[in-house]
Order: sequence, then C-alpha cells, then structure tokens
Amino acid sequence: MKDRSDHPLEDVLDEAIESGHGDKISLQDILDEFGTRSFGPVLVIISLVIISPIGSVPGLPIALGAAIVLLAVQIVFGRSHPWLPQRMLDTGFDKQKAEAFRDKTHNILEKLDRLIQPRLEWATGRIALLFASLCLIFLSLAMVPLEFIPFAVTLPGVAMLFFGVGFTARDGLMMLFGFLVTVPTVVLTMLWWPFGGGGS
Repeated sequence: MKDRSDHPLEDVLDEAIESGHGDKISLQDILDEFGTRSFGPVLVIISLVIISPIGSVPGLPIALGAAIVLLAVQIVFGRSHPWLPQRMLDTGFDKQKAEAFRDKTHNILEKLDRLIQPRLEWATGRIALLFASLCLIFLSLAMVPLEFIPFAVTLPGVAMLFFGVGFTARDGLMMLFGFLVTVPTVVLTMLWWPFGGGGS
C-alpha cells in the first residue's frame, strides 16, 4: 500500500474509487475502506465530492455536510474512528463520474501532493483539531443556504479539503489554509442567509 502522507489526494481518491461496488460509491464503502484508520481520508473524499462535478446532484452536498457534522462532533469528543448511521451510509455518488474526475485532475492532484508534507506540528495538535472540528461543523451548516447559490458550496468544500489533508498528512500549513478559507465562508454565509436572501 502507498503511503498517503506522500500522496494524500491521489491515493485516497484511488482507494475510494476502488472501494465502490457496481456503479456507485457509498459512504459505507468509504468507511469500510478508511474508517478504521482515521477521519482524515474520509474528510478528503467527502470534500472532493462536494467541490467536484460529482456532487452536482441536488441535495447531495447537504447530505454530505450532515455526515461531516457527525464526524466533526466525534473528533471533538475524541473518538478514534469515524461512525455514521446506516441511513447516512447509504448516501452515494456515481463511480463513473468519480473516475472521470480522477482522470481529468490527475496532473493537478499530483502537483498538489508534492506540496503536502508533515510540518508545523503545533497546527495539527489537539487544540488545533478541536478548532478545526468546530470550523467543519460551521462549514457543513453553511452549505444549506449556500447550495442555493451556484458553485457557492465550493468555498466551504475547499476549506474542508484543507482540513482533511491536514488531518491525513499531519500538515499544519494545510490546516492553517483551512482556517483561512473558513473566513470568507463566514462572510458569504452572513451575506446570503437565509437561503440566498441577501444582506439587505
């Protein structure tokens, strides 16, 4: 098996696709593949789905956001392995679209993986994980109004991806990027709450 600290994006995506059965990849498949290891890879996959065309199905980003809320709460309370209720585990996405996304973005993911490495240990410690988990809860809830704005869920999805990579590769810089991208998400959510109503 490859070391995901060297290729946290490419390898996690490859393993997620291989875990799928038939024409669908479910959260059950993803937890079966990664769930006994850590929260990071699961967060990476969910966030990649949210920001990619794979997650264009109406309501899917919100369903995946609900899963991230549960995962983040478990991180706060120190659970070592992720758990999701069966109804949520049945949520899935198209395997063919995931394969197409992987093939289309291979070069980009490869370049990004070269930038990811264990560093800034203080930004991956317990306190940082707690703050990141609180951010993940907010980002997930923010997707409810933001889904009514075209492509707006990409912003919280990118922040989630940074946190997921930070968890997976113990990369404190990615964690800091996650906190940084959370800020404009807060602003955008405040401007468009509730449900695209605007700030007036």
